[in-house]
Amino acid sequence: MLDPERCIQIGIRGSSETLWEFSYVSGMTVIHAEEIDTMGIDAVIARARAVIGNDPFYLSFDVDGIDPAYTPGTGTPEIGGLTPREAQRLLRGLRGLDIIGGDVVEVAPQYDTTTVTAQVGAQIGFEILCLMALAGK
Repeated sequence: MLDPERCIQIGIRGSSETLWEFSYVSGMTVIHAEEIDTMGIDAVIARARAVIGNDPFYLSFDVDGIDPAYTPGTGTPEIGGLTPREAQRLLRGLRGLDIIGGDVVEVAPQYDTTTVTAQVGAQIGFEILCLMALAGK
Protein backbone atom coordinates (compact mmCIF):
# COMPACT_ATOMS: atom_id res chain seq x y z
CA MET A 1 0.00 0.00 0.00
CA LEU A 2 3.01 2.30 0.36
CA ASP A 3 5.45 3.47 -2.26
CA PRO A 4 8.75 2.81 -0.46
CA GLU A 5 10.54 5.40 -2.58
CA ARG A 6 8.24 8.03 -1.04
CA CYS A 7 8.81 6.81 2.53
CA ILE A 8 11.36 8.39 4.83
CA GLN A 9 12.32 7.38 8.35
CA ILE A 10 14.06 10.07 10.38
CA GLY A 11 15.82 9.65 13.73
CA ILE A 12 16.43 5.92 13.61
CA ARG A 13 18.90 4.69 16.23
CA GLY A 14 19.89 1.64 18.21
CA SER A 15 22.22 -1.27 17.80
CA SER A 16 19.95 -3.55 15.73
CA GLU A 17 20.77 -2.40 12.21
CA THR A 18 19.25 -5.60 10.81
CA LEU A 19 15.81 -4.26 11.79
CA TRP A 20 16.09 -1.69 9.00
CA GLU A 21 17.08 -4.18 6.29
CA PHE A 22 13.58 -4.17 4.79
CA SER A 23 13.64 -0.37 4.65
CA TYR A 24 16.93 -0.35 2.75
CA VAL A 25 16.08 -3.22 0.39
CA SER A 26 12.67 -1.81 -0.49
CA GLY A 27 14.07 1.64 -1.33
CA MET A 28 13.00 3.67 1.69
CA THR A 29 15.11 6.61 2.81
CA VAL A 30 16.52 6.15 6.31
CA ILE A 31 18.21 8.98 8.19
CA HIS A 32 19.77 7.86 11.44
CA ALA A 33 19.75 10.18 14.45
CA GLU A 34 23.52 10.59 14.26
CA GLU A 35 23.20 11.79 10.67
CA ILE A 36 20.90 14.62 11.71
CA ASP A 37 23.76 16.31 13.56
CA THR A 38 26.05 15.91 10.56
CA MET A 39 23.49 16.95 7.95
CA GLY A 40 21.76 19.67 9.94
CA ILE A 41 18.02 20.08 10.43
CA ASP A 42 17.55 22.19 7.29
CA ALA A 43 19.18 19.52 5.12
CA VAL A 44 17.02 16.81 6.70
CA ILE A 45 13.91 18.89 5.98
CA ALA A 46 15.05 19.39 2.38
CA ARG A 47 15.63 15.64 1.99
CA ALA A 48 12.20 14.85 3.47
CA ARG A 49 10.50 17.34 1.16
CA ALA A 50 12.32 15.81 -1.83
CA VAL A 51 11.23 12.27 -0.87
CA ILE A 52 7.63 13.29 -0.16
CA GLY A 53 7.22 15.40 -3.27
CA ASN A 54 3.97 17.17 -4.10
CA ASP A 55 1.65 14.18 -3.78
CA PRO A 56 -0.59 13.59 -0.74
CA PHE A 57 1.14 11.90 2.18
CA TYR A 58 0.45 10.46 5.63
CA LEU A 59 2.76 11.29 8.53
CA SER A 60 3.33 8.81 11.34
CA PHE A 61 5.36 10.15 14.25
CA ASP A 62 6.88 7.69 16.70
CA VAL A 63 7.77 9.31 20.03
CA ASP A 64 10.61 6.78 20.23
CA GLY A 65 12.39 9.23 17.91
CA ILE A 66 12.59 11.71 20.77
CA ASP A 67 15.21 11.17 23.46
CA PRO A 68 13.82 9.40 26.56
CA ALA A 69 14.98 12.36 28.67
CA TYR A 70 11.88 14.05 27.18
CA THR A 71 9.69 11.00 26.53
CA PRO A 72 10.37 8.27 29.10
CA GLY A 73 6.92 6.76 28.61
CA THR A 74 7.53 4.75 25.49
CA GLY A 75 7.89 1.08 24.65
CA THR A 76 11.52 1.11 23.55
CA PRO A 77 13.46 4.05 25.02
CA GLU A 78 16.83 4.58 23.33
CA ILE A 79 19.22 7.41 24.16
CA GLY A 80 20.49 9.77 21.51
CA GLY A 81 17.15 10.93 20.15
CA LEU A 82 15.77 14.25 19.03
CA THR A 83 14.76 17.02 21.38
CA PRO A 84 11.11 18.10 21.21
CA ARG A 85 12.28 21.42 19.70
CA GLU A 86 14.15 19.58 16.93
CA ALA A 87 11.05 17.46 16.26
CA GLN A 88 8.89 20.58 16.03
CA ARG A 89 11.36 22.18 13.65
CA LEU A 90 11.39 19.09 11.43
CA LEU A 91 7.60 18.97 11.34
CA ARG A 92 7.21 22.69 10.74
CA GLY A 93 9.63 22.32 7.84
CA LEU A 94 6.93 20.31 6.05
CA ARG A 95 4.50 23.24 6.00
CA GLY A 96 2.67 23.60 2.72
CA LEU A 97 3.00 19.97 1.65
CA ASP A 98 -0.16 17.94 0.98
CA ILE A 99 -0.49 16.09 4.30
CA ILE A 100 -3.78 14.22 4.46
CA GLY A 101 -3.45 12.59 7.87
CA GLY A 102 -1.14 11.55 10.62
CA ASP A 103 -0.71 9.86 13.96
CA VAL A 104 1.51 9.78 17.02
CA VAL A 105 2.52 6.33 18.22
CA GLU A 106 4.35 4.68 21.12
CA VAL A 107 3.09 6.97 23.88
CA ALA A 108 2.89 4.60 26.87
CA PRO A 109 1.63 6.57 29.91
CA GLN A 110 2.03 3.56 32.19
CA TYR A 111 5.82 4.01 31.91
CA ASP A 112 5.78 7.73 32.71
CA THR A 113 4.64 8.96 36.12
CA THR A 114 5.45 12.56 35.13
CA THR A 115 3.02 12.69 32.15
CA VAL A 116 5.68 14.50 30.09
CA THR A 117 5.51 11.89 27.31
CA ALA A 118 1.78 12.44 26.87
CA GLN A 119 2.37 16.21 26.84
CA VAL A 120 5.05 15.91 24.15
CA GLY A 121 2.85 13.49 22.19
CA ALA A 122 -0.11 15.86 22.36
CA GLN A 123 2.03 18.75 21.12
CA ILE A 124 3.34 16.63 18.22
CA GLY A 125 -0.25 15.71 17.38
CA PHE A 126 -1.16 19.40 17.41
CA GLU A 127 1.75 20.14 15.05
CA ILE A 128 0.44 17.48 12.65
CA LEU A 129 -3.07 18.96 12.78
CA CYS A 130 -1.61 22.39 12.02
CA LEU A 131 0.26 20.95 9.04
CA MET A 132 -3.02 19.49 7.79
CA ALA A 133 -4.76 22.86 8.18
CA LEU A 134 -1.96 24.55 6.25
CA ALA A 135 -1.68 21.86 3.55
CA GLY A 136 -1.08 23.35 0.15
CA LYS A 137 -0.65 26.88 1.54
